[in-house]
Amino acid sequence: MSDTITYEQPLNERIRILLRLESLFRNIQDTLYETAPASSHATLERLQEILTLTDRSDLKKDLMKELERNQLTLSALKQHPGVDHKQLDGFLDKLVRLNRDLDAERGKPGQELRNSEFIKSFRQRSGVPGGLSDIDFPHYHFWLNLPAEARVASLVEWVNSFNTIREAVTLVLEMIRKSATSTTVVATKGFYQHSLDKDIPYQLIRITLPLDAPYYVEISGGRHRFSARMMIPNLLDRPTQAMEDISFQLTTCIL
Repeated sequence: MSDTITYEQPLNERIRILLRLESLFRNIQDTLYETAPASSHATLERLQEILTLTDRSDLKKDLMKELERNQLTLSALKQHPGVDHKQLDGFLDKLVRLNRDLDAERGKPGQELRNSEFIKSFRQRSGVPGGLSDIDFPHYHFWLNLPAEARVASLVEWVNSFNTIREAVTLVLEMIRKSATSTTVVATKGFYQHSLDKDIPYQLIRITLPLDAPYYVEISGGRHRFSARMMIPNLLDRPTQAMEDISFQLTTCIL
């Protein structure tokens, strides 16, 4: 387990969607293979959130553009001395393959799953309080009471229909995060502000604190600047800003 915790702030809507998808793809693995009906329910809820996020018609196009842009950036590194060409070629091959696989997919991600009447009914009823109860959705009640092996097998098949998107999202975000190194800075009286060069395409802000730090970070920003506040958590009242000077690791990702 890591001894640090990282907070991230996307600087454009495209990266925001990718981060949300990454979170859902990661979290869905926590319940996917669990046999309890409650775990299957949680998995299906996350799956329908993935379906909603990937409803955007331009998502696949945006991902392909990101892959192509990264491919051009990495290809230019071949001329630099000291570059590990074997590792670089491996990345480039992966970028080309994912771009090809995304282009080959027809319709939106998980299109076959979107056509399922069972999934359509689940998505419609999940937005209604209590709409998934056995009196309102007996088909779902039947599915939840199938043997665990049958439920898990269905869920694995449905989740796997997003494998190409998941792999592309993971690779794009991995490359963005690795595009910069962190520096140590100080939030004076719990507040830090930083100006950004508008001519540089910053994509993501990352702030890392020790896991045992008694603060969490609120980051806000756009193309020109961002700010970070170190907040003291409070589950009853409104959290307050820390008033001491706090050092942290800052990474401004560009790629």
